Amino acid sequence: MHITPRAWLPLLAAGTLWLAGCGTPPRHPALQEAQQKAQLPPLIPVRDFVANTEGSGNYRISPDGRRLAWLGTSGLWPAVWVKTLGRDDARALRVRAGGLAWSGDGRRLLLSMDPDGSENTRWLAVTVDQAEGFGPPVSLFPEADTRASLQRTIRGTARVVLQANLHNKKVFEPFLVDLDSGRRTRMAANPGTVTNWLVDRTGTLRGRVQGDDAGAWLQLPATPGQDEGWHTTVRWGREESLYVVEIDPKGSMAWALSARGRDKSALVRLDLATGQETVVESNAEVDISRVLMSRSSGRPLMVHAEPGYPVQKYLDAALQARLEPLGEGRPAAIHVNSLDDAEQAMTVSVGTDRGTRFYLVNGPDAAPELLGQTSLNLLADALGEKRPVRFQARDGLTIHGYLTLPPGVPARGLPMVLLVHGGPWARDGWSVGGNSRGLQQFLANRGYAVLQLNYRGSTGYGRAFMAKAVGEFAGRMHDDLVDGVRWAVQQGVADPARVAVWGASYGGYAALLGATLTPEVFACAVDVVGVSDLARLLETAPPYWALGLPWWKRYVGDPADPVQRKAMDARSPVYMAANARAPILVMHGVNDVRVKLEQSQRMVQALREHGKTVRFVTFGGDGHGNYKWNNNLKMYRETEDFLAGCLGGRSAGFDYYQLGAWAF
Repeated sequence: MHITPRAWLPLLAAGTLWLAGCGTPPRHPALQEAQQKAQLPPLIPVRDFVANTEGSGNYRISPDGRRLAWLGTSGLWPAVWVKTLGRDDARALRVRAGGLAWSGDGRRLLLSMDPDGSENTRWLAVTVDQAEGFGPPVSLFPEADTRASLQRTIRGTARVVLQANLHNKKVFEPFLVDLDSGRRTRMAANPGTVTNWLVDRTGTLRGRVQGDDAGAWLQLPATPGQDEGWHTTVRWGREESLYVVEIDPKGSMAWALSARGRDKSALVRLDLATGQETVVESNAEVDISRVLMSRSSGRPLMVHAEPGYPVQKYLDAALQARLEPLGEGRPAAIHVNSLDDAEQAMTVSVGTDRGTRFYLVNGPDAAPELLGQTSLNLLADALGEKRPVRFQARDGLTIHGYLTLPPGVPARGLPMVLLVHGGPWARDGWSVGGNSRGLQQFLANRGYAVLQLNYRGSTGYGRAFMAKAVGEFAGRMHDDLVDGVRWAVQQGVADPARVAVWGASYGGYAALLGATLTPEVFACAVDVVGVSDLARLLETAPPYWALGLPWWKRYVGDPADPVQRKAMDARSPVYMAANARAPILVMHGVNDVRVKLEQSQRMVQALREHGKTVRFVTFGGDGHGNYKWNNNLKMYRETEDFLAGCLGGRSAGFDYYQLGAWAF
């Protein structure tokens, strides 16, 4: 029987409707009761979390304050948009950029790209012409296997400074690039131990930071801008830290975030000749995490910290008067993302637990203009509250975290997902900034309580808190997670028989530990790009991890030492596969260069050899984290179906965006 293309249309439509109707209703008693009482929130389709074309972000004002650039979509494709303020001339360049910045003269956009997840980040320069649109993209480092990062644009010029591992894949060197001529000049050679280069806002090389197993030190050149005659001025130990935010063009002082001789990082004024520090701003509970600097005066304008809810401390009264009202008197993470050269026009993001809004603040007397919002913020009315929590771990250490609950559902005996952040030298925060799709909100919408913990070793809580993770992989770091689950059970929030652990990277390692080291705690586990073999992680690390490996070895161990390797193997889930009891979902990007695909392949093989229940999913064209919406769609769909099976929450079932995902 021959069926014409026209005849396929109603069949396809009917099939799509049938598949879309194959959602899973809740099976957990607490959620069934909530459904009967009409307390469950509306079920949000997966596509609205991962492929909402109305979302936008990364708004940047041009140096002359006349144009805006931002990331969004054009049709169904990722795009960079540009428009002139006050005109209806917005135009799009269809390209999937990770970030963007204006050149100092405002004639070009600088776009970062990692098209295949290999982490060989490219920077493209694209001329923006008001009459002709966009010029052809020019790669600033077209060489293969080269990773570059934008360090500074130089005000009023077509010159930019980037760091790249062009000559030695293990280390990075500063390059001055003239966008007009295309000339690229190496500003200094890396002897193999330099972890950072310091360039002032005029584009002059002012210093470098070197490090070894014992600590780090800051060096200044005998002649500014010249790669010769370096001398050491400031030293700090391996558990201390010093990050130079801005170095003065005169070369005598710098603004820095420093934890030299103190537990929490503070904003300091650093005398480069003597190493003397003057504390400008600090927080008793957590590190100062971010500083906004004036592009004209080089002075700090505001600082950020996040003890629970985010806080901003304004160091400029006029700026405070312009920005503080954007928070509307509620907790919010307010960040200035770009300033024009006159520091009158700026783009500002206002992040909350339910997404981010972006504003143009154009002049001291102008009303803020809403530019756009993230996909998650478009769903804000249907999302749950995320609140800070704290509890005492079994050894008495205070652990901070966040709990998100499904809105309208009584917080009693709910199925729960322990959502573990990666790193481990990172932290979970309250606001959902940038282009984050808010996995915790997706899970809460499916009916789960979601617990996120900043276990020991997480950043932001000072040096002592981080150092408590030394030697504690699969030890007290994991105990913190289990203690968090027990706390949630004691609070009456979580059903102890229906708790899952979901994590990516280190979080994936924690998920695998949950399934194999403490299988009695978790009903199931989801591992995304997770570590299964600690020794192999270090042995197969990408070249540019070289200067960071001593840090890893201090915390985890040295696989070259047989005794330490044996201890590392004892803390590696791949060798504990026989202990698993519950179902495990393993997902991995095939191009991952940090945690190689073999980590998941070997874990899955070990589980299957022991007769365990495991599902293995891979993501083509992505690496250590998905950037492609179709892979995120797959990840979310796999997650909701898997958790519905083991926790009894809801699943929306087949999403019709899956029909066309193959084309992207």
